Amino acid sequence: MRLETADNCWIVPSHYGIWIPAYMEHAVWAMDDVFLESLDIETELLDETISMCQAVTISDVAKELIHHASETIPALYDEHGKDGKLVSVLLDIIFNLPQVDFVLPWPKNPALNEMCRTILESPGAEHYIEIWSAKVGMSTRNFSRKFKTETGLSFSLWKQKMRIFESVIMLKQNKSVTTIALEMGYSSTAAFSYSFKTILGVAPTEYAGQS
Repeated sequence: MRLETADNCWIVPSHYGIWIPAYMEHAVWAMDDVFLESLDIETELLDETISMCQAVTISDVAKELIHHASETIPALYDEHGKDGKLVSVLLDIIFNLPQVDFVLPWPKNPALNEMCRTILESPGAEHYIEIWSAKVGMSTRNFSRKFKTETGLSFSLWKQKMRIFESVIMLKQNKSVTTIALEMGYSSTAAFSYSFKTILGVAPTEYAGQS
């Protein structure tokens, strides 16, 4: 699935989760059939304030405990009883889940923001900088400078991360590396694998085997 806020977009494949700060406006988009479970945690239980969303890897233990808690523990439970003990263990586990960098920053400039959201709808297309800079009414130089200032990434790196994050979801859907490479617009499987490893540190076949 994909989660969007005013400033960023997070890709959340299966077996991953995401922290969402209290009262933060967000939208969730499911790109396939998903089974979603969520936990509402009182802010006073947190060791430190969560100020922004953060994707995390959900371990098998965390997954099972979250499911059990969602199905069996009432909203008002005995903190000193067995439910309270289970919740305490669950919180210890999820507070220490490893974070993953599945975030794409949104530009604040309205034209660039709308452009990025449009690009996300067709990640495998070329999306040439010359065409998009003209569409938003900027020279290529000004476009490049403005985009990097607002996102911290060059336009080409932003596109690369976007495609790799989308490919992670496709790997979770058991699509082959060759199919993903073609759908994401890469000229070859080797080119896709190199790009994937550059962003995530491992080849797509290794990543699929780990997750």
